[in-house]
Amino acid sequence: MMRNQIALACTLLAACIDAPQLDDKRQDSTVCGVGQTVTGIDVSYYQGTIDWSAVAGSGMKYAFVRVSDGTGFPDPQFDSYWAGSRAAGIYHGAYQFFEPAQDPIAQADLVLAKIGGTLAPDDLPPVLDVEVSGGLGGAAVAANVKTWVDHVAAAIGRPPIIYTGKYFWEDNVADADESASPLWHAQYTSASCPDIADAWSGWAFWQYTSTGTVAGIGSDMDIDRWNGDEASLQAFLGPAAPCGTIDATGGVIDNGDPCYTTGGPAAYIRHVTDAGMGDNLDWTHTTNTASEDNYAQWNLYFAQAGSYELSVYTAAAYAQSKQARYVVTSSGGATRTVTIDQTAVDGWQSLGTFQFDAGGAQSVNLGDNTGEPNADNVQLVFDALQIAPAGSGSDGSDADPGAGSGSDPGDGGPGKLDAGCSAGTGGGGWMIVVAIVGLVRRRRSPRARILRVRREA
Repeated sequence: MMRNQIALACTLLAACIDAPQLDDKRQDSTVCGVGQTVTGIDVSYYQGTIDWSAVAGSGMKYAFVRVSDGTGFPDPQFDSYWAGSRAAGIYHGAYQFFEPAQDPIAQADLVLAKIGGTLAPDDLPPVLDVEVSGGLGGAAVAANVKTWVDHVAAAIGRPPIIYTGKYFWEDNVADADESASPLWHAQYTSASCPDIADAWSGWAFWQYTSTGTVAGIGSDMDIDRWNGDEASLQAFLGPAAPCGTIDATGGVIDNGDPCYTTGGPAAYIRHVTDAGMGDNLDWTHTTNTASEDNYAQWNLYFAQAGSYELSVYTAAAYAQSKQARYVVTSSGGATRTVTIDQTAVDGWQSLGTFQFDAGGAQSVNLGDNTGEPNADNVQLVFDALQIAPAGSGSDGSDADPGAGSGSDPGDGGPGKLDAGCSAGTGGGGWMIVVAIVGLVRRRRSPRARILRVRREA
């Protein structure tokens, strides 16, 4: 028996020594915070009655409150916790335990309904809690995560937060790139710098323990750190600052402007400087997949409500898609898809007239999933978007003299590049991170990788 025990010990030791060579999921670096951090909590009905004044007195500055587990179990304490935290002067945000196999839009709408459809000045962005696969493969989980994130982002005018752990994300959410969403990282460790999912370069929040003690709450608590000081946390709250403002005369948002963003793998978006509005444009190849891989979005923030005509610039030198599908999010969050043939006009093409609200959370999105066969290598152009008061009669000819030879009759638009669209602070500068390359760490055991799971029977 002793000989067998020694042999077993040697085998286990050899396995531990060899593990780093076999594990292609290990992360060679950790990501430290910027210095100061601010503590907070996350709660669900498991916490029972909470004395929010005592919580505030203990130094907790913010709380994430669970809305639901999917669509099937609305948290019975959400309304009480939401009102109680606000009354105690605690910043708060709503989170949802995501069920990937359920309708992501229905889940997102439940969150939006609970927070009133937009963010108040003391609100943190909503959180998608991604820690189960629901029996789906990685590509399906990633597609449903993206649907939820995009839907909420369109409503609140900024990316929501994603809560997850390194190994769950990398093992179960395929190669999804949701790095535009701030990361709330889950890892219970005494280390000062956590190991985060490779999709992100830094973390906004870190849930570092599930056994904390907080005055006013009788159960063990999840405790979180914000990556920064309280001033930076306050700057992170509420609606996003507009990337720019469109006044009553309209304007043009060109690729590269603050109100223009792209998403998906950057390697597949090409930038050229020999064609298009202002002699530059972006393009990618179309796909026939169900969800978009690469996309461009023009974010709209209006000084005043009104009816505006939208036009897009399609340069013949690169535009090849005959099924470009522009999704316009306008007044009240209404969406309308307009499909055009980008090859039809070398210049401005009208998408139609739309009613817009004053303010933001409105946009035009163009994804690469046009349905055209991958094998055809069809080029899809992302270029300028023109906004003009309805009935203005302008054809946009002054916007870029000589840039294109054609335009649709009746295309409206102002005559100057970026007229009425001034650069703002945007929503991107939410955090500075420092990447520290450290020792190679072997992958944690499956038990160590499991995120907290709070589910109803």
